[in-house]
Amino acid sequence: MNFFNKNKDLFLVKLFSVNSLGIGLRSVLGLISQKLIAIYLGPDGVAFVGNMRNALTLFGLGATSAVDQGVLKYQAEFEGNPVKIKKLYDTSIAYTVVGSLLVFFLLFFGASVWSNYLFNTETYNYLFIILAFTLPFTALYNLCFAIVNGQSNYKKATLLSFSTYTVVTILVIVMVVYYQLPGALLAVTLTPLVQLIGLFLFAKKELHLFYAVRAKFHNFFKNKLFVFIIMSLAAVVLNNIVELELRSYLIRKLSIADAGYWTSITSLSNYYLSFLTGVYSLYVLPRFSKISDLKMFKLELIHIYKIIIPIFLIMFLGIYVFREFIIHLLYTSEFLPMQNLFKWQLLGDLVKIIAAIMAYQFIAQKLWKLFVITEVISFLLLYFFGVYFVNKMGVEGIVFAHFLRYVVYLFMILFLLKNFYKKPRTTR
Repeated sequence: MNFFNKNKDLFLVKLFSVNSLGIGLRSVLGLISQKLIAIYLGPDGVAFVGNMRNALTLFGLGATSAVDQGVLKYQAEFEGNPVKIKKLYDTSIAYTVVGSLLVFFLLFFGASVWSNYLFNTETYNYLFIILAFTLPFTALYNLCFAIVNGQSNYKKATLLSFSTYTVVTILVIVMVVYYQLPGALLAVTLTPLVQLIGLFLFAKKELHLFYAVRAKFHNFFKNKLFVFIIMSLAAVVLNNIVELELRSYLIRKLSIADAGYWTSITSLSNYYLSFLTGVYSLYVLPRFSKISDLKMFKLELIHIYKIIIPIFLIMFLGIYVFREFIIHLLYTSEFLPMQNLFKWQLLGDLVKIIAAIMAYQFIAQKLWKLFVITEVISFLLLYFFGVYFVNKMGVEGIVFAHFLRYVVYLFMILFLLKNFYKKPRTTR
């Protein structure tokens, strides 16, 4: 209890901030929509909706050219310098225009290709034509959201995020009930329009900032933001591509239902792991940025693990023991075969937490190359392990691959960090 009392201003307030409350509310809404999708569409529908959400994330990131995280960082860094801020916005809009045009051509002229790839039919090509025209709204939303966060206006960020997510969830629920799978996919596709409405309602001030902006690349920010593009390619883009490829492989090799079971267990995993987002950004990253020697780094790691690991150990044990009840609560009896996936998924998530906290030192110390290399290797491991063990173990093989991937990733991070701290400070 002493730790909590002494550090409540450093850790607890940040951990259970408004941001964490927003994540909790979003998770509840997400689980409700997931339950209804499970009831009305079954495992097959869950798999296809998962594909559409992956595609929306992937193309939405492409439309922004993945610069929103860079905007967040430099908005906070140059807040008192209007000339720099103007150049930041000019450059971010320039990247966004390029990204949106590229995504437009990919979606508009490749609609049938994407429909076949994701759903094994051309029936849904109209969804990608809609996205071609609406994804610039997602790009604008992401930039405005980054500005709000960069100004540390967490209440507005939570209100904007939660209200948008609530409307999308209600839309998904209504469309699923009345129009089943086509309705669910269309509801996900309409997300950019909901985001635009959210901006007009809750972020007019941030929207007005772009009225005086012109799309122009300024060398300083062009190079600075390009680093974030590379990092996003290594993390978010690869993550969604690998998920799509593995889900397609499960459908081809086993069944759509098995792909639905895996999508369901990964969705559940994403919900509980999302609570760590605030810990990473509000506590881990600032603390690691101030640490330059191995001894202090080890002490800080122990400090963090003493709080985080017991919480998640207890949570994971509870989830595993009550997994059948959780499946009935969040899904339906049709999803009971996914009980076999919990063990390796939970073990993999535990190792992931341990490794991810350490890996944040790469970002804190601006070791971009190491971050990108380790992320790429991690996703390649998941893909090749996934294909290999699905052939050996069936659908359970994909969660075993998840566990094995993070075990290898953990040892890789340990090795790289040990070598980093062996170097003299002047050569790092």
